[in-house]
Amino acid sequence: MLGVTALAGVAAGSASAEPMALEQFHQELVGVPLCGVPQSGPLQGKTLCTVHFPDGKAVVAGSGILVRGLWEADGNRICRRGADDPLERRRCVEYESLGPGRYRNSDGVEICIGPCP
Repeated sequence: MLGVTALAGVAAGSASAEPMALEQFHQELVGVPLCGVPQSGPLQGKTLCTVHFPDGKAVVAGSGILVRGLWEADGNRICRRGADDPLERRRCVEYESLGPGRYRNSDGVEICIGPCP
């Protein structure tokens, strides 16, 4: 369960701005470390960085955690699951831009392109 939770980005609220289009996600966020600190859930307060690779693989690392998984798009939502998890265990979020190099996912986790200050 930790793998799915880590790949999902732990729930912390909801975003209110316009979600990024899939094309924008690909241009700005694929292949770079997206780092944030969940404010709730089992990984609360831990800095985690996720990289979405162009080949559909994803890695979450930080605070003694390393989880490998898969990602795919579903409309403008980005869906992730652990590498060994069945498709029904995937978790989907949207991203919004907050300004240069800063984003928030629909779980409310603020993210920067890492390493972050």
